[in-house]
Amino acid sequence: MKLALAALAVLIATRTGFAQDVKVREQAERLLERANAVSSSPHLPDLERIDTFRVFGDGDVKEGSFTRVVVQGTGRRDEYTYGDYHLLNVWTQKQVAVVGSPHLLPPELVNVLRVTPIWLVHFDSEDVVHAITDRTVNGSTAHCIVFDTVKGERTDNNELCVDAANGSLVLEKLGGELIENSEFFPFAGALMPGRISYSFAGERTIEITQTMTLLTDADANVLVAPENARMHKICTTYRRPFGVSMPQPKPGNGGGTTDIVVRGSVGVDGKLFDLAVQNSERPELNAEALAQAKQWIFTPAMCDGRADIHEASITLHFQGR
Repeated sequence: MKLALAALAVLIATRTGFAQDVKVREQAERLLERANAVSSSPHLPDLERIDTFRVFGDGDVKEGSFTRVVVQGTGRRDEYTYGDYHLLNVWTQKQVAVVGSPHLLPPELVNVLRVTPIWLVHFDSEDVVHAITDRTVNGSTAHCIVFDTVKGERTDNNELCVDAANGSLVLEKLGGELIENSEFFPFAGALMPGRISYSFAGERTIEITQTMTLLTDADANVLVAPENARMHKICTTYRRPFGVSMPQPKPGNGGGTTDIVVRGSVGVDGKLFDLAVQNSERPELNAEALAQAKQWIFTPAMCDGRADIHEASITLHFQGR
């Protein structure tokens, strides 16, 4: 399963050894393509988007927000708050002004940004469609696509549900993640969810409320850099980091594979720092995952021919653990 960038239609996933009904696969792809089209604006105007959210965990509830103001063709202003974390970025065509924390975004904020304004996906050759069934989601009839995603020795049982009436994507069960979209509203020719619920490994972790507002008379001051901002030049040419040494944890003797996603920054020396666990199905393996990530080595990112710091996400595979 891939993000909605380009469709890749594979009718029979012979690589995995699983067969699927061609007509069911075609119907599933049509449903998903319609859902992507329904929630993709043909032309975004100047806008203000506000996401407020609550994070649940360890008996505590934390609140945060993400605000984006976009002036098309000129730039945008992004502001992040979560607990003690605060970051403001003002982007223009040649530079970005930064105020606030120099550290990576907290994992909770990263997940909010991943699933908003809506997480759209496409099928690829790793996905094996089994059936399409009708059931009630959010009080309305939905067409639900039941499929597996096969990656090496790991198989995830997944489901995508599309509203039968308007075609919007109302439920996404992908691996350990569950995203529920509801309270859709029209904006710039698209339907966007006003409420998003995110769960991981069977536990509800984030509830998001989302609004989008058309800016008919954008204030020019919205993109003025604050006086205390750190200024960064936007690269004319850029090359991302490439892995040189990426050792995985030692395998165990059990069955299956557990994946842990770690985020960090690749320094100018090619080593990862400022590490944090993004998603984990086995918290008891988190410390080992972070220690393993510190052993990875990359070529550094290059900005206009000079080594630069770059954010990266890596996946540690705990085979047989």
